[in-house]
Amino acid sequence: MAEKKKHIPKNQHFVPQFFQRFFSYENDGKTIGMFNTQLDRFINQVPISSQLSSDYFYGRDGNLENWLSKHESDSAPIFREMWEKEKLPINQSPDHFKMLHFMVVLDLRNPIHFKILNNFEKKLPKTKSKISEGNVSGNMVSGLKEHQTDQGKLNSLKSAEQIVSDLLNLEYKLIKNTTSNPFIISDNPIILYNQFFEKRNWKFCSQRDFGLKGFQMFLPLNDSYMLAVYDSNIYKLGTKKQKIVAIDDKNSIDQLNLLQFLNSETTINFNHKASQYYIETLYQKSKKFKKANDTSINVHKMNFPKGYDNHTAQMIEMGVSDLNIKLKIQKLNFISKSSAVKLKSIDNQYRKNVKYKGHVHVVYKLVPIIEK
Repeated sequence: MAEKKKHIPKNQHFVPQFFQRFFSYENDGKTIGMFNTQLDRFINQVPISSQLSSDYFYGRDGNLENWLSKHESDSAPIFREMWEKEKLPINQSPDHFKMLHFMVVLDLRNPIHFKILNNFEKKLPKTKSKISEGNVSGNMVSGLKEHQTDQGKLNSLKSAEQIVSDLLNLEYKLIKNTTSNPFIISDNPIILYNQFFEKRNWKFCSQRDFGLKGFQMFLPLNDSYMLAVYDSNIYKLGTKKQKIVAIDDKNSIDQLNLLQFLNSETTINFNHKASQYYIETLYQKSKKFKKANDTSINVHKMNFPKGYDNHTAQMIEMGVSDLNIKLKIQKLNFISKSSAVKLKSIDNQYRKNVKYKGHVHVVYKLVPIIEK
């Protein structure tokens, strides 16, 4: 007897439904508040089943959808315990790895990630060379196309485990929101920030690669809790012994919520504690800042060392716009020794022993060209 084929859902969520339920309206587990920034439309309750999803976004064969389903089942209890019991995974434990793995996958699985690749694919053939007539080589386009296929998406998400090994030495704590302004999420809820690079005005490549010095991740868990992961060689959050850091400053909460608008594509979500006035006020504030995830390609001419007479190469830097709002959060401060950290080169911008470099930006050196 032939094995019955498993039904593959048409409506596939890129922000897991279990995660959206943490923000459900009056904790009903079924509906959530929604604000559409394109339509300027506020709705108190919409079905979670219809939110933050797209038809067959992860394919029709079920391979990636099934992989994500198991990944979510493994992750959900860990994140629920954070806000229900104020319990964080033990450092270097399997749950610590799963926590970080979920955060990386949440970033890599988002439609914005694949939109960025698609924009690079379109822009690259039109990019002018710095050292020869015409445009740069288009031999990288096939690789960008491959990452956008169903198999490419699956391979990309499976590679997230490699990135996690670079994050295990980062500090992580819970921010407890004790104000009346609730945390909110968006269609791209994982915030990648770097106050250190922002302060240094470091412009070369993206400020948000997972392996960079000063790297930070902020993930709201419900209206009252946010998970913060950060480079403890650069920052301190609360006291050394605190794992739960209470914040009673509304401006700090508003800044963290503002990042959701700037990191989003079109949709903001929230529970019953967020008023229409509050959401619309944040939206108006967000218009003063540049949104994240806009693509750019820069070509740099490079001269070879002595012994390579008349040889030059070009380096193609493909990057995205960062979140930069001069973020300042109560109880999150630079440690004193961070001021002595040097930034002199591309390699120097990464933390020690980082293996995976180039998540948000992609840098290529082309074959040397002899100038005529």
